[in-house]
Amino acid sequence: MNLHSVVRGAVTTVNPDTTCTLKRSTGYTTGTNGKQVPNYTTTTGPANVQATGGRDVERMNNLGFQGVFRTLYLYGNWQGIVRVDQKGGDLFLFPQEPGGAVCTWKAASVKETWPDWCGVIVILQIDPPPAP
Repeated sequence: MNLHSVVRGAVTTVNPDTTCTLKRSTGYTTGTNGKQVPNYTTTTGPANVQATGGRDVERMNNLGFQGVFRTLYLYGNWQGIVRVDQKGGDLFLFPQEPGGAVCTWKAASVKETWPDWCGVIVILQIDPPPAP
């Protein structure tokens, strides 16, 4: 039974979904300079963006992560860094606040995984400056 589908209507009434650009890590290639270049497949989809609770923030800080966190609940199986698969963590592009500029967020920790959906803690990334 997909409990996420059962409660999604009630959740999105209170906190509407945000359409995100979803970038799934597919590993990396090595550039001519010897540096790893990450590869992604890109799609778009809904995510329910929520504040990250205090205990989760404390846990992330204890793991050495610092910054701005959000928790996403979305369909699919999204991942943080999976060293054994040589994947560098999925990326999510959405605004930090509704109506704001789109920012890049990286999967830092998978909070929960179910057959059809997952909860992922993401951390705000420093986006490169726009090209002149």
